[in-house]
Order: sequence, then C-alpha cells, then structure tokens
Amino acid sequence: MQIVLFLLLVLAVLVIFVSKKNSVSKSVKIYMTISLVFIFLTGWLFTAYNQKNAQRDRDIINAFEQGKILTCQEYKVNNSDFIFVSGTLSFVAKQSAKNLKGVVIDISTCSK
Repeated sequence: MQIVLFLLLVLAVLVIFVSKKNSVSKSVKIYMTISLVFIFLTGWLFTAYNQKNAQRDRDIINAFEQGKILTCQEYKVNNSDFIFVSGTLSFVAKQSAKNLKGVVIDISTCSK
C-alpha cells in the first residue's frame, strides 16, 4: 500500500509541474505539491500504525493459541476458559466457565 501511495504522489507531482505554465501559477503548484505530500505522509503513517497494531494482535492470538495466559483488563484469559472470536477480535468466555458467564473481552485490552 505504501508503494502505491508513493507512486501516486510522484505521478501527481509530475502532472502538476508538467502542466502548462499559464494554466496553473507557480504558487498554486507549490501549494498543491505541499498538500499532496501531506496527504501521502498521513496515509503512510496510518498504514504503519495499522500494521503495528495488526502484528500486536497476531502475537496475542498466537500466545493464546499456544496456551499461554494473557492479562486482559482484570481477567486472566486462557484457552481453557475462553474462545477467540476472529470476526470481532475478542475473547468470549466458554459456557463451562460458570464464574465468567457472559464475559466478552476485546483483544485491544490484552497483553502477554
């Protein structure tokens, strides 16, 4: 995704600077270039942030699947009392865990 954003930025800057001199003034070209660079940087930072969070979630899921105990809010989550629901990225208490009945924990609150 970052490569696509970079290529679009380069293409847009080239189009701006190759356009006829009379059609767009120099100051407008500069503002357009600055705007495009800002949009590119925002997209790049957003993508990097999402990749970091996705890797963190994968690490937590792997630890859960391997039988390790996770700390989520005030709960200790393990695969004997909870199941992982991939659609909502959450842990749901099993029916066999009577003292945890109805507990749903979002993966973002967990740590290894």
